[in-house]
Amino acid sequence: MNKKSKVILIICVIVVVLAAGGYVAYNMMHSEPTPPDIIVPSGDAKEEKPKAESVVVQDVKVENYTDNRYINCVYPKVTNLTNKEFENYINKQIAMNISEYRNEIEYIIDDETLPTEMYRYVTSYSRYNCDKYLSLVIDQDYQTGGIRSNKWKDIYNINVETQRIFYLEDLFEAGAKYEEAIIAEITKQAEAKNMELVGGNGLTKLPKKQKFYIKDDKLTIYFDPSEISATAFGEQHFEMPFTMNEEGFFEIGQ
Repeated sequence: MNKKSKVILIICVIVVVLAAGGYVAYNMMHSEPTPPDIIVPSGDAKEEKPKAESVVVQDVKVENYTDNRYINCVYPKVTNLTNKEFENYINKQIAMNISEYRNEIEYIIDDETLPTEMYRYVTSYSRYNCDKYLSLVIDQDYQTGGIRSNKWKDIYNINVETQRIFYLEDLFEAGAKYEEAIIAEITKQAEAKNMELVGGNGLTKLPKKQKFYIKDDKLTIYFDPSEISATAFGEQHFEMPFTMNEEGFFEIGQ
């Protein structure tokens, strides 16, 4: 191959290389970008459900002090439920129950009330979270001039998933003999305290709207003073030896 032919061959190779490079560059500039990997959710993925601990509860405070009046009320107000109708309902119920006793004291005290007669109304509260269950337990201490003195609890149990009040029967699966098991446990604990129940006749039935709360995953049955025993025993709390399953129902042990 002569010198001239070699030059022509080299030129042809260069042209081919440049043409190929230009084609690749053109395609890179005008082609669609490669989509990112698409992650398909697993069929086991579950929608996150609301928990009791996510509920915002604020303190409401009312104070009124005079020579014979001592009012110091602190009670809860729920503020971030999505069901505003229910939120307003529960807050109204709590506030109304507090204001009734506060107003009664204001009504009783007049110009003729002796300064030595102290009228006292104090409230405080505790909140307990257990998965979807929120228990608001309000302690009440009400004294009127030394004539009437009483302590009790108002309890509000809220299911934050359904945003409804829940009752004792809602904590057990259909058909569970929970009332029988609760009465048996209360009787057992009362005997251990040498406490006679309801006038010696024993406890045979729970009230229709039995008071209770859930604390530390434990169901506690509550009675106001003198409700099932002598007044001297005061308020009564009975912790049940039940366990809660994944569905949120209490299971009664054998």
